[in-house]
Amino acid sequence: MEDSRLKAFCLIVEMKSFSRAAEAAFVTQSAMSHLIKNLEDELGGKLLNRSGKLVTPTSAGKILYEHAKKILEDYRAMENDVYNVVKRIKGPLYLGASTTVSKYLLPQVLYDFSKNCPEVQINLSVSSTEKIISELHQGGIDIGIVEGNIGDKKIVFKEIARDEIVLITSDNNILTKKKSVTPQDLLHQPYIMPEAGSGMREFIDEFLNMMKIDLQDINVIMTLSDPELIVRLVQSGIGIAFVSKWSIFKTMTDETIRLLKISRKRLYRKIYLIGLNKELSTMAARTFLEFVKGYRFFIPF
Repeated sequence: MEDSRLKAFCLIVEMKSFSRAAEAAFVTQSAMSHLIKNLEDELGGKLLNRSGKLVTPTSAGKILYEHAKKILEDYRAMENDVYNVVKRIKGPLYLGASTTVSKYLLPQVLYDFSKNCPEVQINLSVSSTEKIISELHQGGIDIGIVEGNIGDKKIVFKEIARDEIVLITSDNNILTKKKSVTPQDLLHQPYIMPEAGSGMREFIDEFLNMMKIDLQDINVIMTLSDPELIVRLVQSGIGIAFVSKWSIFKTMTDETIRLLKISRKRLYRKIYLIGLNKELSTMAARTFLEFVKGYRFFIPF
């Protein structure tokens, strides 16, 4: 029931670009321009200034933006209140997930949920655990699914899965001939590491500290945010890496990746469903929350 013109206008103001707003709304730039022209014709004044590629609101546009945001919020609240009464699961669902979760756990979850609730529009933000917690506080997302430590006391969390972390190398690394590797072995290897601030990096740093390995002594030759790229570079023989077992599920079949045993104890990190300590406001979010709590995630080899 939202006014498409107001929604388009707010999106352009926030993204400072017609082209980026059109891409985000999955419409053509000409369609977006037509909506704004229609709005300007009705109100009788210019609402947006174009300065090169940058778009900014005029004085009238700033006033409209403040009112439009409130109107759109009222639209969403009205729809949600009605959906709650009639028990209709419809409307937007805003999720945040870490990279590993979004790549390996969520595709099947979202597919199954969408089959059950086809009228829910899912919006997924992929980021670090720290940034997802920030988005929860800012109201940008309803629910987060992350790994790593949750150090925020205002966040409630529930474990929904476990992710085994393994150390991998290429098939021609001399360490593959050993039944298990020692901390001393690890000091002489080149590492490909995930980005600082990520849940995986935090997990690796804690484990190396536990193994009495000084982080200053290891040879980090590359830092990457994409787990699939890390696996491919390990395959090429550039270095070794700690990765999620989910990320090597397919590559293990061609035997170009080998697992290195580093301790008797298997390494696991917990995957959490997180949110604020209050009831979710939409039927879509509450339904997804219960759906994920009961979901059975597949276990890699």
